[in-house]
Amino acid sequence: MQKPFLFVALDDLANKEEETLQTVEQLAGVKGDFGFKVNLDYLLNFKKGLKDLLRPIQQFGRPVFTDLKMWNGTRTMISVIENLVSLEVDFLNVYALADNLLPKAIKITDGTRTKVLGLTVLTHFDKTYCQKHFRRSIKETVRHFAEVAIKAGCHGIILPGTTLEVVQDLKTIKVVPGVRPTWYQDTRHEEEVEPRTAVEKDAHILVCGSPIMKATDKVNALKRILEEMRI
Repeated sequence: MQKPFLFVALDDLANKEEETLQTVEQLAGVKGDFGFKVNLDYLLNFKKGLKDLLRPIQQFGRPVFTDLKMWNGTRTMISVIENLVSLEVDFLNVYALADNLLPKAIKITDGTRTKVLGLTVLTHFDKTYCQKHFRRSIKETVRHFAEVAIKAGCHGIILPGTTLEVVQDLKTIKVVPGVRPTWYQDTRHEEEVEPRTAVEKDAHILVCGSPIMKATDKVNALKRILEEMRI
């Protein structure tokens, strides 16, 4: 993807399905490079099949990112990825921590439209978390797991926007969640970043949920984020 791309996070889809799908329909008509991110809690709705869950979102032709954050055995990940490839999902993610369990699972996507993103450090965590569990700074941790993900065959990496400078030399898709414009504030993400800043630091894909989905005028909020991504 040459232009900066945005995934709108549909975080309330599991609890407010009808309302969220109505918003998806409204947003789908906005011009710009964006798609929709679907979380694990929605995909685990056993009342419906996976195909029936994704169809109302995929029908608008926008890319879909299934946010699974997988860290399982190879056999399990292969099974899950096979299902998502068959449904032509555009992106899915795995923890880089899965390390040598990943290559055979990622290979399932060869020749398909589906790309696998390696998750380094969640934006919900900070330097204290990384020192406690990895005995590294957050930037050192991100760099380490970025290299692990790429070596395993991931098509891209997910990382906090505050650490983009440590992966500038890596030729891979860089995805930044926790995007927050100056006109919206919350406390969900420890390592948040503004849309324009992320793009200026070479992020290829941004993920933004609440500033759009919790706005009174969601269409206008989406347009504002897309505008801020233009540099």
